[in-house]
Amino acid sequence: MATIFTNPISTSHSFKSDIFGTSFDSTVEIYNALANFASSEKDGIVKLPSGQEVDVTKISGMTTYSTYLQFLQAHKELIDNVFVFVKNLENKLDNLLSS
Repeated sequence: MATIFTNPISTSHSFKSDIFGTSFDSTVEIYNALANFASSEKDGIVKLPSGQEVDVTKISGMTTYSTYLQFLQAHKELIDNVFVFVKNLENKLDNLLSS
């Protein structure tokens, strides 16, 4: 099932993917964001996909980065809910066809 999902933070220009790949990509995005945060321990600077650099040693930087992580989590939850919906729909259609 090929559907177009837009990734609001992707730096690539290819947005066409299926729901399974999009679900996987949303998980990878969160882990990449956490890895970027972990690698910033020396200077405290984390680079966002937009190119903006955030200093997480300051309150404003940590608030910005925390909001960014919350956005990624909300995006992942949305994609996961669509994934579950598609899976359930496919199962229902399969049951209708086999009846």
